[in-house]
Amino acid sequence: MNTHYLGSEGMGRVALLQFGLLLVTGMAGFVAAGAVVYVRRSHRPKDLRGVAYLWCVFSSIVAASIGVKTGVFPEEWLFAAGGLGLLQSIVVFHSQLLIASGRIKENNYLQIIQTSTLLLAVLVTYLLVDLGTPEGFAWALLGALAATLLYSTMALWGSWDESPTVEPDGGNARKLLFIHGSQAQTGSILQLFTNRANLSLLFQAVGNAGAGVYSVVYYGVEAVWSISRAIAPMVNNEVAKASGKTERMAITSGYMNKTILFTLPLVLLACVVPESVYAWIFGIEGVAAPLKLLAPGMIAGAISSILAHHLSGVGLHKWNAITSGIGLSVLITVGVYLLPISSVEDAAIAASCAYVAQATGLFIVWRLEKI
Repeated sequence: MNTHYLGSEGMGRVALLQFGLLLVTGMAGFVAAGAVVYVRRSHRPKDLRGVAYLWCVFSSIVAASIGVKTGVFPEEWLFAAGGLGLLQSIVVFHSQLLIASGRIKENNYLQIIQTSTLLLAVLVTYLLVDLGTPEGFAWALLGALAATLLYSTMALWGSWDESPTVEPDGGNARKLLFIHGSQAQTGSILQLFTNRANLSLLFQAVGNAGAGVYSVVYYGVEAVWSISRAIAPMVNNEVAKASGKTERMAITSGYMNKTILFTLPLVLLACVVPESVYAWIFGIEGVAAPLKLLAPGMIAGAISSILAHHLSGVGLHKWNAITSGIGLSVLITVGVYLLPISSVEDAAIAASCAYVAQATGLFIVWRLEKI
C-alpha cells in the first residue's frame, strides 16, 4: 500500500523517518533492550522499570536531535522520530520482560498486534481520511504503537513483583543494565547502521527515489528474516537457563537448523519471482535484481540472529558488538571505497558482503564459546 500510495519518493521519506525512529530505540536499548533478559534473571521486573522508562524518555530527546544535527534524517521528522521512537522503546522494554519470563506466546502476540494494527491504521488513514502521504503514515504508525503499548502494559499487569529466576547476586539492577546494555546495544547500534546506512548513502547519491526503492528491497529481506526473528527470543531464553555448554550448544544448533530449513525456501522464492511481478505488486521497478544480490546476505542474516541471541543469553554481548562492527566496516569499505554506491544494486552487494562477514564472525565465536 505504501509503495502504491507514496511512490518511490514517499517511500524514501518514510524510510528516513523509520531510520530516525530506530536511532531513538537504539539509544534506548542501552538500558531497555537486550540486557533486560539477562538482568531480569536476578532481579524483579519492578527493579528495572524506573530506570528503563527514564532512559527511554532521555533517548527520545537526545537521539532524535543528534540524528537531525548529523544529517542522518531530515529535520522535518525531528518530533515524529522522537515521539514514535519513545513509544517503540517502551514496547521493546516490555517485550524483553515478557521474553525473560518465558512468555514467548504473549511476546509474539505483541508483534502481531503491532503489525496488524498498523495495517488497519494505514487503511483508515489512506482510504477513509484520504491522507495517503508520508505524514499520514506517521499518524498511522502512532496509532499502531499506542495500541501495542496498551497491550504490552496489560500483558505485564500484575507481574512487576515476580521473583528472580536465579539466586540474586546482590548487584544493583541499574548498574547491571548499563554494563550489559552498553555491550549489547553497541552491537545493535552498529547493526542498525549496517542495515540502514545504505538509505542515507543512496539519498545522498540519487535522492529519495533511490532510498525508496532500497527500502522496499530491505523490507523484503526483513520478511525473509521473520522466521529467524521469531525463533531468536526462544534461543536467548533457553540458553540463559541452560546448565552447561553442551546443553546450550545443542539448543542453538537445533534452532539454527530449523531457521535454515524455513529460511531457504523464502530466499529461493524471493529470487525466482520476476521483476514484472514485483512491479505489479509494488508499482515500483528495480526490486528483483537487488533481492537476488542479497540472497547470501539473507541466509547469513538469519543465522546471525540465532547466534547473536545465543551469545546474549550467556552475557557475551561484546562479541555481538564486535561482529556488528566488522559488518559495518565491510559495508563502508565495499559501499564507499570499492564501488562506490551509486545504485540500488551497489547497495545490495555491499549489504550482502557485510551480512556474510558478520555471520562468519559470530559462528567462530559461537564455536569457541567456553563459558
